Amino acid sequence: MATRKTQAGKENVELVTKLMKDIDIAMFTTVGEGGYLVSRPLSTQDVTFDGERVWFFTEADSPKVAEIKRNRKVNLAYASDKKNTYISVTGDAVLNRDKSRIDQFWNDALKAFFPKGKNDPNVALIEVALHTAEYWDGPGTFVGKAIGFVLARVTGNDDVMGKTRIVDLETGRSRKPPSNDTAPRKTKKAVKAVSRPLLKKLATKKAASKSTGAKAAKAGAVTGKSAAAKKTTKRPAKKAARKQSRS
Repeated sequence: MATRKTQAGKENVELVTKLMKDIDIAMFTTVGEGGYLVSRPLSTQDVTFDGERVWFFTEADSPKVAEIKRNRKVNLAYASDKKNTYISVTGDAVLNRDKSRIDQFWNDALKAFFPKGKNDPNVALIEVALHTAEYWDGPGTFVGKAIGFVLARVTGNDDVMGKTRIVDLETGRSRKPPSNDTAPRKTKKAVKAVSRPLLKKLATKKAASKSTGAKAAKAGAVTGKSAAAKKTTKRPAKKAARKQSRS
């Protein structure tokens, strides 16, 4: 398949690969009973790019495996609020029991979820053959997001919010989403209509937010509640996401 990609196509696929590899947890969506969609968080083990495969560990007798056997069509959704990057990937999933693949991706941390180890006959991989990926890669700062939003509203051009494309992962061809192709575009005069006072207001809001955060941190120090203590409460969430390999 890779031989059919032009240089530009390869670069498009490489970009999608990088964006996906930078985000660990994907919301893995299957078609459940009655045609309803079912999603659960799974940790991505690897993205093999040429852009064609993604791998996840699973228990072979989990409900999602039964759903995949009924309907192979799946969606993988990746999101990083911090980086302002979002990806939606379509593909076809199958259960893979290849021992060499399991050995390749296995690490000791997985024993927390598969206590019998990699030789447990119930340990398997979900292999997803990817079809298309739609991604949004925008400005990462608060002010950058806010200004981009204002400009998008004024100009009717969503591109100022960041790059948005649909990539065919077989050919590497990239295109704008249909909504972007048909959206009205306004002139440069419309861009100038974004007033400086409005941008100043956004910057002031950011400064005020930082000030509030500093006050909260100071109050936390007084009450004995440190920022580090707050962070520890978030760690179980990721562990819980990994446990969805069983769902």
